[in-house]
Amino acid sequence: MQPNTPINDRKKCVVYVDGFNLYWGILRHHPEWKWLNLQSFFEALRPDEDVRLVKYFTAIVEPDKWDSSKRKKQSSYLKVFGSTPKVAVILGKFQLRDSTCKADCKKKYKVAEEKKTDVNIAVNLIDDAIKGKVESAIIVSGDSDLEPAVHWVRQNHPGIKVTVYIPCLPDERFKRRNDFYPTIGVTCKFLTLAEFENHQFPDVVALPDGKS
Repeated sequence: MQPNTPINDRKKCVVYVDGFNLYWGILRHHPEWKWLNLQSFFEALRPDEDVRLVKYFTAIVEPDKWDSSKRKKQSSYLKVFGSTPKVAVILGKFQLRDSTCKADCKKKYKVAEEKKTDVNIAVNLIDDAIKGKVESAIIVSGDSDLEPAVHWVRQNHPGIKVTVYIPCLPDERFKRRNDFYPTIGVTCKFLTLAEFENHQFPDVVALPDGKS
């Protein structure tokens, strides 16, 4: 889709994607969409805005395992982002915590928890707002932990347009609350699924270092 807004009048747009939220909400149900080209997808989603950067927040999976097929697949996907100049990866981490079985055995075991993603998104959003790097902020997450940061931006930089997209399948939408954001003048909607299949990386991608 071609933009209707003249280039000079298009808002500077930055997209903040919670990678695991996107995965658990949509991509794990559609493995054929996991090779998603974030840059072209969001440029098509917001044709009347100047998408300057897509910030992809994630953490390296199964860091405690010597060999991990999931980690190898994730690494391949993150490397492919090198072919898209408007995508930046911001890493959090997985941290092991002790847990106890709730059955009769009461066995102790370790559980990996993702850390820093929400904080990283909030810090990046606020920092970009303060430095004037964003006029339209797109947040892809259904996590309510981001509400305070979004609220701060609306109070302190009301000229910034903020849109929250919740990544979720249609039959799961009734479970997701989105009533807070409209109360502070923020558009909140579910992420459209119609264009996912049209924005997939090819099977072979040329990387900046000449590899593929």
